[in-house]
Amino acid sequence: MKVKRKLAMMLAAMMVIGLLAACSQGNNGKNESAIKPTGSSTNSGESSSSNKPVKVNLFAGTSSFNGNLDTNWFTEYAEDNFNMEIEWSTVPNTDVATKQPLLLASGDYPSIFWAGNFNNEDLLKYGQQGVFVPLNDLLQEHAPNVWNAIQDTPTLAQGLFAPDGNIYGLPFYNYCLHCYYSSKLWVYKPLLEEHGLSIPTTTEEFEHTLEVFKQNGILPLTGSTDGWNSDPTTFLMNAFAYNDGGNHLQIKNGQVELAAIQDGWKKGLEYMNRLYTKGLISSSAFTQTNDVLSKQAVNHEVGVVPWGCMNCVVGSENMNDVINWVTIPPLKGPDGVQYAAFSGNGVSGAVFAITNKASEEEKIAIMKLLDFIWTTEGTTIADYGPEGKYWFKAKEGDTGLVGTPAKFEIDIQPPTPFTWGWNQLGPIYQAEEWRNSIVAKSPFTPDGSGSEALLHYYTEKDYKGKQPAEVVPASMWIDPAQSQKFSLLKTNINNYVKQWTAEFIVGNKSLSKDWDTYVSGVQKLGLDEYLSITQSAMVGPFDTSSFKRDDAVIKSLESLK
Repeated sequence: MKVKRKLAMMLAAMMVIGLLAACSQGNNGKNESAIKPTGSSTNSGESSSSNKPVKVNLFAGTSSFNGNLDTNWFTEYAEDNFNMEIEWSTVPNTDVATKQPLLLASGDYPSIFWAGNFNNEDLLKYGQQGVFVPLNDLLQEHAPNVWNAIQDTPTLAQGLFAPDGNIYGLPFYNYCLHCYYSSKLWVYKPLLEEHGLSIPTTTEEFEHTLEVFKQNGILPLTGSTDGWNSDPTTFLMNAFAYNDGGNHLQIKNGQVELAAIQDGWKKGLEYMNRLYTKGLISSSAFTQTNDVLSKQAVNHEVGVVPWGCMNCVVGSENMNDVINWVTIPPLKGPDGVQYAAFSGNGVSGAVFAITNKASEEEKIAIMKLLDFIWTTEGTTIADYGPEGKYWFKAKEGDTGLVGTPAKFEIDIQPPTPFTWGWNQLGPIYQAEEWRNSIVAKSPFTPDGSGSEALLHYYTEKDYKGKQPAEVVPASMWIDPAQSQKFSLLKTNINNYVKQWTAEFIVGNKSLSKDWDTYVSGVQKLGLDEYLSITQSAMVGPFDTSSFKRDDAVIKSLESLK
């Protein structure tokens, strides 16, 4: 897990669309009616021989949003209800990647990493060294809610178990359907209506739409370099060959292959080069920053925009315009190819791990806290604080995102710092059930209050189910002895593909003359070895069959007032 600007942008976008809670100072951080935990064992991580609070040492990478965790309301709540005394050791998020290995190498590391940043190679390495404690028995005995969630959630079951059968860490888990299909294209509907156009469904229709926009003085299609899936090439390539938007890998007959050297990829590049040559893709799409793209969208200077969420592009001050932007479904190419890029392929790595410095009392105490947090009620309180502050019980008749009865409503106006909950800090479990239990507002509300439902609506209607039946899983268990070589191969190949893809699109390289040179160059970078390591490191292809369009959900969202 790397700290990248693109990841930061994605997380910022998530905050805008409803994943963060609000707060204000008041009540001195107290709430006399705070809910007692009901999803866990009794009140305690206490020692069997004493009621004295158990000291629990937690390491966390934090941001300015988290503020002072010592005085956070949920810290006090956890201490009071689970008989523990939390000692925080915090560093800025940006320092975690360098601080963690130094701590572990020095031997002076904390008992528990609560909000760290470990990839699977780290988990295997420190697990095999005995630094990280296997969690299997602890979870089954003291955190059955966590254990059951792992068994019942395919993305967790496939991703958390190391090759030796042990679980060495837990992730921050966030079920987010619209995030899984974040490679979207948005078109400004009033422009379609003005020029008598329908939403395009094929590459040919899409090209015609862009041509009409250009003829009428409208910038047809652009993008940016620092937005959330704001590069249009991922979406467009999926009409010719599967493009996951990251590693350019696909599964064919159970085998991993590089999609970026297949014939379909070449045809996709030919199509995009034609659009670019005709001036239908702006040359600035590959150079400009998102603030420029945002202005173009707000001023209606551009017809089509790639982004994970349109409300993130226009900004809070222009939310009344969000409903005028609609998604373009995955386009069908000339050979019938029609994919949606999919990133719901599981979890990889961890934020939480228990080290061999932890006492038995510490292990039990933190397990019981986790057991509470990994319930719908516990997740809500851990994220947002006490009921009645920034979350409220749903009213009778309220429905959630999928039409089932809602359980709670969230007030999302987050100031910084947030002093009431740990909001997404550490191994929080924002499950599918939890997200779908939030009260859904009408997707088409002019004030933008239904933006979460709007994203879910378009994802369900236009993208869900159009991914390949099998994809490469997010979780790869690379032998630590091969991890450095694998990382180098992966980086070199992906950078090479990205560079040449851009060169082909803008015409600096010729597809008729330079394609074979490009393919040969990929192979010389160690492609066979890269694919071999990937194949052996994946437990098996990720089955996407549970992600199917549900017309009942679409109708439910359309019916909301």
